[in-house]
Amino acid sequence: MNPSNPSEPQEADQPQSSMSSRWIQFGLIVLLFFLLVGPLTPEVNEPHYLSKARHYWNPAWCPNDHFLNSGDAHGVFYWSFGWITTWVSFPVAAWIGRLICWGAIAYSWQRMIAKIDPRPWVGFWAIVAGAVGVIYLHMAGEWLIGGVEAKCFAYAFAFWGLGDVLSDRWNRAWIMLGIASAFHVLVGGWMVVCLMFCWLVCPKQRPSLISILPGLFVGGAIALIGVVPLLLLNRGTSPVESSWASYYYVYERLAHHLVVHTFAWEFKVRFFLAAIAWAATAWLLRNDDKLRILNGVVAGSVVLVFIGIAIDQVFFNVVQDWLTATKLLRLYWYRIADVLVPLALAINVVVLFGKYRQTTPRTAGAVMVGLTLLVLVGMFSRIEERWTATASPADLSSLVTNPQDWADTCYWIRDNTPPDAVFLTPRLQSSFKWYAQRAEVVTTKDVPQDDLNLLQWRERRGDTHWRSFHNRETLSLAGLTEDDLRELSQKYGIRFVVVDRDLARKDGISISWSFPRVYPASADQNSSYEVYEIPDEEN
Repeated sequence: MNPSNPSEPQEADQPQSSMSSRWIQFGLIVLLFFLLVGPLTPEVNEPHYLSKARHYWNPAWCPNDHFLNSGDAHGVFYWSFGWITTWVSFPVAAWIGRLICWGAIAYSWQRMIAKIDPRPWVGFWAIVAGAVGVIYLHMAGEWLIGGVEAKCFAYAFAFWGLGDVLSDRWNRAWIMLGIASAFHVLVGGWMVVCLMFCWLVCPKQRPSLISILPGLFVGGAIALIGVVPLLLLNRGTSPVESSWASYYYVYERLAHHLVVHTFAWEFKVRFFLAAIAWAATAWLLRNDDKLRILNGVVAGSVVLVFIGIAIDQVFFNVVQDWLTATKLLRLYWYRIADVLVPLALAINVVVLFGKYRQTTPRTAGAVMVGLTLLVLVGMFSRIEERWTATASPADLSSLVTNPQDWADTCYWIRDNTPPDAVFLTPRLQSSFKWYAQRAEVVTTKDVPQDDLNLLQWRERRGDTHWRSFHNRETLSLAGLTEDDLRELSQKYGIRFVVVDRDLARKDGISISWSFPRVYPASADQNSSYEVYEIPDEEN
């Protein structure tokens, strides 16, 4: 056990960078995040999170939207940040949230790295390489720097907690991870598990169990603020309903995050190469007390990856019990390692360069030059991609046919339709509520987190988008008949239908409804999208 008393942390007596230098680095880190994300809104998940946050504070906004009325899985985030969305527009709220998150992550990161290596600029170079590494080395689609959502705040508190551990403040670390868990149960919860693993495998650094019980108790109590509402989401749900909801969640909606045998092989190869490189650098630094703690936490995240793979393979190939597997795979086993492995690899490499540049300057210099070039290529490739994009990440990722026409159509809807109207919208979009600020019957992106609403979400998708495909083999809503729309109007209260005309043309489908087209108003006006109104007498 470490001879220092955990209640009286012993800070390293090493030279610290000046205050001005630290603030310069802080500003550069935030600037780096800005460059990597780019100037456009919304990010992929921002319409999902910020529309839910606004509805949390103002239920009269889009009152008839099924997703917005479903269970709130991230109540702490909605409560602490969502009120901003009622005062300003979504883009402004997104930028306020981004700057808060990026600043919090940058500050907690600098604080954590200073405990490992207090030399000036170590934290900056490590986050440059680490942030680029997360972008290009992840396996399951996890990210650290992007739009504003609950997990961004959770990672900021997690890094702060790791900094406390490195300062021998274990009790405060558990409290910080408790706050992280309150914001995002899986990010904070898995970080707690990884730190517990570190406590088990690092006997030299760990304090006694009795000494950390206060922090575990307080942190656990804080975490319950996020955990209890999540557990209560599914009260009244039968085991069968819960099992099928998990099946649809895991295998139909989020397999790209949760089911490892469906991941692209190149994603798996690059992650495991990164993990091997991290393990090699961790071994070289095994005698560094501080890095042993950090790498112990990362080792815990890698163990979670292997557990997830084992669950996937055993239940898929041996037991062949998919319903049981989905209950377990829903826990995002790969999430933490996707972030921590590239970050820890970057930290280890920067520290190793500092150690070896005196003894083997040529070898260390050559390796560092090569790695620096790789990082710079990745960084500038990402920056070029984001700053030359003609549409927001949300619209590009959801394959909107014509992003500008889509936004214009949504703005017309916002300005010319009743605020409580319900729309049937194209399947391949995720930003309707962001631009149009109107309720939708269903959208693929906005999957509810409570099981009963998730089952209803799947039924709604079948009634609308998949019925259109089955009717005429098109993903455009033009595949629906007038009788279909009358039935859906009665069932879901639909008043307007937004049709992707370009997609219908591509599939050779003509729109022959007798319902009035309200947008574009003129036959001469060209738009990739058309809006039809189902008259009141048809409702």
